[in-house]
Amino acid sequence: MLQALFALSAAANFLSLVVSLWLGFYIVTRSPRSKVSWLASATLWSLSGYFLNHLTYVQGPTGGTVPWWWGWSVAFAAPFWFHLSVMLLPPSLADKQRWLIWLIYFLALNVLAMEAYTPWVFAGQSGRLPIYNSAQIPGPLYPLCGLYFIAVPALSLYNLRQGRREAKSVLIQRQLAVLSWAAALAVFSGVYTALSVWLRLDTPAVLGNLSLGAGVTLLGYGVARHNALVEGRAIERDFVYTSLAMALVVAAYVLAAVVSRLTFGVPFVAFVFVIVLAVASHSLYDWGRSLWERLFYRQRYRELRSSLRDLLYRIAPEQGIQDSLQAILESLCSSLGASSGFIALRGVHGFDIGARWRVRSELRTVPLEALAADEVTVLSPPAQIADVDPIAVIAPLVTGGEQIGVVALGPRSTGSAYSEEDIDLLEDCADTVATVAHAARLQEKSVQQIEALLSEAQEREHELRQRLRTALAAEVAPLRLVGQPEKQAISLVEDALRHLYDYSYLGGHPLAQLRIVDSYLESSENAFVTHLDRGQALQRLLVSAIDKLRPPGAQPSLPKRHWYGYVMLHHCYVLGEPNRDVMGRLYVSEGTFNRARRRAVRGVTKALAEMERQAQHSKPA
Repeated sequence: MLQALFALSAAANFLSLVVSLWLGFYIVTRSPRSKVSWLASATLWSLSGYFLNHLTYVQGPTGGTVPWWWGWSVAFAAPFWFHLSVMLLPPSLADKQRWLIWLIYFLALNVLAMEAYTPWVFAGQSGRLPIYNSAQIPGPLYPLCGLYFIAVPALSLYNLRQGRREAKSVLIQRQLAVLSWAAALAVFSGVYTALSVWLRLDTPAVLGNLSLGAGVTLLGYGVARHNALVEGRAIERDFVYTSLAMALVVAAYVLAAVVSRLTFGVPFVAFVFVIVLAVASHSLYDWGRSLWERLFYRQRYRELRSSLRDLLYRIAPEQGIQDSLQAILESLCSSLGASSGFIALRGVHGFDIGARWRVRSELRTVPLEALAADEVTVLSPPAQIADVDPIAVIAPLVTGGEQIGVVALGPRSTGSAYSEEDIDLLEDCADTVATVAHAARLQEKSVQQIEALLSEAQEREHELRQRLRTALAAEVAPLRLVGQPEKQAISLVEDALRHLYDYSYLGGHPLAQLRIVDSYLESSENAFVTHLDRGQALQRLLVSAIDKLRPPGAQPSLPKRHWYGYVMLHHCYVLGEPNRDVMGRLYVSEGTFNRARRRAVRGVTKALAEMERQAQHSKPA
């Protein structure tokens, strides 16, 4: 029985040590600029010291004395945790507790000093086994210290529950609920351990450590989810993959420790510090490498951006852009460490390659459909397109909504993936090259042609605006989406979605004159059809078109990419939720949200056009 209790205590403290240490590094490497991240990591690292103390005390040599640093980790973990809870409060409530933060830090220093230099907190060892809370003899001031370790987590729990009540977003409320459970487990651990030591009860210490270990796990995961929600990024796959990788690393070290114990009699506690170092080094490897790369390539990034800005002023009408594109491509590939790359501009039969760098193929033209893209696309794994070298990233050159070219890069020479900073730099480069290419094409035409085109464009824009204004103000002829320009049809559909529940507005909308709207009218026979009836019918038609975007099956709690279009339109227009809440639900950035919403509106417009075409064929005009 005692051997099982020793093994359970060692296993619980070891797992809690690894989890708290890894979660601290995970949070701070994903959000290094967040004060919440650093406070959460400081709390987790302090508690990892607490679990390390218990593990070495239980597994270490018997008969030793408890060192002064026995309680340092808990003494500082409590104020860190409280400070974190204050940071998660609304500013109006947080300002009222600033003075209490410094008071609790001051009390933590006093508790640490008493534990280090006086017998007032711990008076010595009782001779009981270290797996029991009665192994330590409490000093005369231990009740005050125990009250400190109970009261501070209780205040943290109070702050988190108060922040949850004040939060307006449902997602934020869920994250604060997880953190509240973590604080509640810490309060239970403090009450259980403090009372057991003070009353000299032979209770197993592992129960309090398990409770605190569960609280630590919830704290780390909750803060990681909270940061991801605030920053608008997804975390599920990254968290699962990283935790599995770390579990495999720790399992390998534990296996080596077990083999060493069985073969050479080396105690397991001798490997604890090696495992701690392994967790720290593996957690910091990717972050340290990306930081080093940013520092190493920062100068090249600045030079490349400076060259791109200068290029806008150096191009002349009599000068071709081939030399300029070649200089940009070489600088870009060198900065990003790409193995190859090329820049192609749109021609008559496809994309004509204008600049190439370390491309072995002599191909000069690539089909349009092979490199067509709406945004920067990362190909994983790299793909070989049209007999060109493997391509890892495609960045379209877009001006005026039209793709006029493409920048394609091969895999990195180091074998690693392109980082977010690399993609941002590539987007800047693509925008500048698109501007230069567009300007060069305009310079090939005469001034008279440019003026004629501008005049014609202004006249068309004025005419379209006048038609739209007239259609909205007066009764218009039935609108046929099939024959309308795509941009005008999309604008009409998006305008109707914004007024989805304004029946009076929808009744006078051009879309209300569609033939398909007649099939959605619910008026009885011989009843007059008013513009309000047509507005209600148009509303039902738009909701039905949005429902066609819904993928088959039940909607998951965290929708995947193929659910984005339906979720965005349904929640934003049908349910009327704010865009920020929908972005938080999907864990996407604002740019990704806008692009996906535009694609979804385009899909609804095409669906309406197909429905209208079928209605026109089935009924005589």
